[in-house]
Amino acid sequence: MREPLTYDDLEATEGHRSPDAHRTLAESLLEWASVVHPDDEPSTAELLAEAGWHLDLAGDTDAAIAVFRRAAEAEGRPAVPDTRCSIAAVLLASGRPDEARAVADELRRTRPGVTDCTAMAEVFETADDLVQAARWTAIGLARVELATDDELDTGEVEQLLHTRSRIRTAQGLPPD
Repeated sequence: MREPLTYDDLEATEGHRSPDAHRTLAESLLEWASVVHPDDEPSTAELLAEAGWHLDLAGDTDAAIAVFRRAAEAEGRPAVPDTRCSIAAVLLASGRPDEARAVADELRRTRPGVTDCTAMAEVFETADDLVQAARWTAIGLARVELATDDELDTGEVEQLLHTRSRIRTAQGLPPD
């Protein structure tokens, strides 16, 4: 059995490398995700999500999407933000906006949290779809309004508000 993984191990895989190096890292992460150690800090979903990013950076869009979907379905603690944000980002970057919107709508129907709404807003902002980006910040604000005080993380709310402000500025709209 392998040694337990820490978040430092996961962080050490981040950064830009050659496509082959990204592919090799993805293979390592997939192998780690296939053998759960009871003392691992990162969850299976988090390992799979990181592998998905490496596959995307290696230029293997379809494999990245498949691994992100595996992460979304993995048992245990989910990756944050929801990996459907990553799927939408990869689809948008590969010129598949209709599929990306379908994935975003799927996430919307699950009553996503504030962090997920912020992430999806940033995905659409990066793709220069400011209408969808603003929509996702509005969905996030609705989640904030429906939450009780003990359910709110002020850092998450601040990030949402910062993202919303940036998007409104890009749209030429005044601050809220």
